[in-house]
Amino acid sequence: MIFSIPQAFAQISIGSPAEQISVEITIGSDGDAHVVHLIKRSNTVIQVDTIPGTVQNLDVKGVNGGYIEHGIIGDNTGVSIFPTRENVVVEYDLDDVLFFNKDVWVWTYSYPGDTTFYFPDEVDLVFTNARPVYIGTGGGINCHGCNAKLEFTINEPVIINEIKWEDQKFPVLIRTTAEINSFNFNQPSKTMSFDINAEQRFVTLIIPLELLWNPYEVYLNDEKILKHEFSQNSTHVWVNIKPDTTGTVQIIGTSAVPEFSMLLPFVLGIAIVLGLQMKNRINLH
Repeated sequence: MIFSIPQAFAQISIGSPAEQISVEITIGSDGDAHVVHLIKRSNTVIQVDTIPGTVQNLDVKGVNGGYIEHGIIGDNTGVSIFPTRENVVVEYDLDDVLFFNKDVWVWTYSYPGDTTFYFPDEVDLVFTNARPVYIGTGGGINCHGCNAKLEFTINEPVIINEIKWEDQKFPVLIRTTAEINSFNFNQPSKTMSFDINAEQRFVTLIIPLELLWNPYEVYLNDEKILKHEFSQNSTHVWVNIKPDTTGTVQIIGTSAVPEFSMLLPFVLGIAIVLGLQMKNRINLH
């Protein structure tokens, strides 16, 4: 049996808060969201609140697909679940939660339970509270808490700038929805620079470490700005910025080709010497 609890009583708790095993949200490429709550079974009446937004196609069932006696609170703002011997699945579609702004999907998300988000296959980079998170293909993120501003772009444009130094080529990738012009690499000053024609747009560079070694300092119109270095491996590092205004961006590294190539044998030599010293100390003991 399904009960409907009137809107006038929607603020009244009908049962104790449900223990949620998981909350999973799958976001579609058109900005829709599908939510699945997995609720731990209880021998008393429990209540689970739905995520704020326009709830559609609300369904409540046992984890094995069986019928679960429950009540709908208000305008789908929550569900009361009567005593059951099995875990419960509450799922629904959620509309009007993501909005499209400057080629970016945005969701200001707030829910007390831990939440796992899954994104469209075309998304491999997500921003949580303006911090970049590389999720790869088909990946997701876990949000504990959870209060977060989620931002992502589907099929984000990629600009390839190839730097030639002697007989070597170094592709520098720039991911952004803004227009980028006048890209330049200056080896003596260990800098790369470019002009950006839009404000408040994410700009992510994938920089070959052999070309320009990190850590970096980033300037916009000669003023230092916040940057995030992330997803670094042995060959590349990702650098993200979000300029507040248009102008010239300058990225300054610690060493540049061919300095890095000349320093590499020296660094490796030091590492070998230190390794031998540690080995000798171990043998002495």
